[in-house]
Amino acid sequence: MAASVARGGWRVLCGVAIIAAFALAPAAKASVFSGGPASYCDPSSSQVFSRFGDASYYARMLNGGFENGSTAWVLSGGARVVSGNEPYYLSGNTSDHNSLLLPAGSSAYSGTVCFALGDWHLRLMMKRLSATGGLRVQVIVPSLLGGLLTILDGGTVSSGSSWTLSPRLQLLLSNVISLLGTRAVAFRFTPVGVGASYQIDDVYLDPWKCT
Repeated sequence: MAASVARGGWRVLCGVAIIAAFALAPAAKASVFSGGPASYCDPSSSQVFSRFGDASYYARMLNGGFENGSTAWVLSGGARVVSGNEPYYLSGNTSDHNSLLLPAGSSAYSGTVCFALGDWHLRLMMKRLSATGGLRVQVIVPSLLGGLLTILDGGTVSSGSSWTLSPRLQLLLSNVISLLGTRAVAFRFTPVGVGASYQIDDVYLDPWKCT
């Protein structure tokens, strides 16, 4: 991102109340979408994808490598943390050993993370376990008035049967207006297509800066 992008809220704890009619248990919604320990602002960033030709700076989302099980995530439809790390060990820790399995009919909601409007991107490592299908990423945006939220389409990506880096996911320009004034967002990951199944790991967000 350009250095001129405002970062006034980047150290503010993301205690934004997000309430929605998700098909989730009330306790689960409260733990992720109502602030508390799942709300997260990471002031550090690195060129984690430089080996793939992406020089942008990214910060890993809270438990974005799933090494702490499902902490900070809400999983449904059979989604679960499994053994098997992506082979590049992007965190720099070769003892990492977990990833997230998303079978057909499942979904995963991240905890809320700090967000600054600008040239943002989300990337992750992914592997398709089914013959066909994609992985849909949605951006969950709290209403500035409280009580409601907006769900925006971040795009649908696909991969082969080996671990690979996702394309850079970002909102269409027509959707950016929905992010004005937003200080925190969450993300939903859903396999799409008949029998679609994916495994994901190392989820990173670029909300702050790039070269």
